Formats: sequence, C-alpha cells, structure tokens
Amino acid sequence: MPQNSLHALHAFRLIAQHGSFTRAAAQQEVTPSALSQTLRQLEAQLGVRLLNRTTRKVGLTEAGQALLARIRPLLEQLDGALEDTRQWQGQLSGTLKLTLPHTAAALLLYPLLAGFMRAHPQLKLELDVNNQLVDIVERGLDAGLRFGESLQQDMQAVAVSAPLRFCVAASPAYLRTRGVPAHPAMLRQHDCLRYRFASSGQVYRWQFVDAGRPFEVAVQGPLTANDTAAALHVALGGLGLAYLPQAMAEPHLADGGLIAVLEEWMPPAEAFYLYYPHHLHQPAKLRAFIDYLRQAMTAR
Repeated sequence: MPQNSLHALHAFRLIAQHGSFTRAAAQQEVTPSALSQTLRQLEAQLGVRLLNRTTRKVGLTEAGQALLARIRPLLEQLDGALEDTRQWQGQLSGTLKLTLPHTAAALLLYPLLAGFMRAHPQLKLELDVNNQLVDIVERGLDAGLRFGESLQQDMQAVAVSAPLRFCVAASPAYLRTRGVPAHPAMLRQHDCLRYRFASSGQVYRWQFVDAGRPFEVAVQGPLTANDTAAALHVALGGLGLAYLPQAMAEPHLADGGLIAVLEEWMPPAEAFYLYYPHHLHQPAKLRAFIDYLRQAMTAR
C-alpha cells in the first residue's frame, strides 16, 4: 500500500471517530481543508463516497461503515506494532493523551508527573483536565481517570490509587457561629458549598451512609462551582460547609483551619480507576503509565 494511502486511511478513521473535520484536523495539527483534500483523494482512489457531509455534521456512508469496520482493528495492530518496534531503541516515544478531573490531577497525577516524564524523556504527555465525562474514543484519547461510578461503559479499567475518603468540613469560626450539624439532615439549615457537574448541569447531592445504607442530601448555599478547590477556599474563609476529598482537606484539618463534621456518616472510600478502550494490542506507552501508577500506589 502506498504510504499516502495509509496516511489517508488514518485520516479517514480519525474523521469518522470525531464526526468532524475540524476536530480531526486539530488532533492531527493540520488544517480542515488539508484533511478534506486527503479524504477526497482517498474517495477518488477507491471510486466510492465514504462520508456524507453537511454543514453541521459528517456521517459515514454504507461503504464508509464497511471500510471502517475492516480497517480499524488493522490500524490499531499496525500502530501497536510500530510503537513496540520503536521501543528497541530503549525509549518510549509518541504522545500519551489522558483526561482526568481536577481532583485526580491534584491528588494523584501532578505529584507523579515529573517522575514519569523523567523516566520516559522521549514520550510526550497531553492532559485534558476536565470534570466533564469525556468519551475518550470520540476525542482520540488514550485513557481517562475517574472514580469507579463514573467510568465510561465498555472500557477496561484498573484501580490506580489507594481508596480516597471524603469529609464534610468547615472553619472553626463558621461552626462557632452556626453550630455543628449532628445529622446530615441538619445540613438543610446550613450554608453548604455546592458542586455542579459541567457535563449534566446537575448539582452534586452529598452522599452519606446510615447503618451501611447509602443516602443523599440536597444542600443549599452561597456558592455553586464546578471545581472543588473553590469550595475549599470559601470554607477556609468561614462561609460554609464543604464536601471535600480527605486528602485535599488534610493539611487544613491538621493545622486547625478546618474541622471535620459528620464523620460517622461518611461513605466508604473509593479509588480512582484508569480506563481505556479494549485493544487487541495495548500500547506500550499506556502499559508503562499503568505500571508507574501501580508502583506509586504500592509505595505509598
């Protein structure tokens, strides 16, 4: 197969994956017009239309669907074989693309980032730090980090962190003024610092357990944000109760800036999972990243 045909098939797969010339071109770091020209040349070479184009979206024709089904596993195997062959020079290469929420970035990845990059200096990292639930296949990403309950369906997943506990905390000044809630139901009489999911627009209901049975409380308060760090800083300022990862709150609990409440009602800890598509051949760069996270988890 001529090299330009192989390049065109990769481009076709990417356009089909994104349903957009613009997003596919951005991933390849070329212009949409250049990518469109590549696709037109492939269609001319094959003598059949592969895509239906409108001003709003790009869809596969029947011939395009059939071609994609045949070439997708073959291109995955080819990409994996080429990547593994490059490893004979002794270094991982290419780009590892990850998506993860701000909490996972701050508590899990950022402390390990420099060490992983130092261990694999030829490997580039691209991070999408985003609290929204992201379709990693559609976005052309290698993997994502999320709590188990938020994992994308039909994905392989491995635990890559120790279980992470949450706490409800407020400043001493707030608790002196407003009192200490003895039961989660009493939160309805308090100022609570809320979290809104960017993807769905829903406000997070604070989770608790009673004799092993989970329940939720819808809270109200002066702040709603899609970043837990905002709630932390406002809680430190004495303006409400925050539902926080224990690891994020710990330094402030230790120095007295925050006090935890409702501890006997908090749910069991949960771990972060790395999730990724089922591959006939798992990329070496992804295997190396999983191994590094697991080693770091064991060392802690």
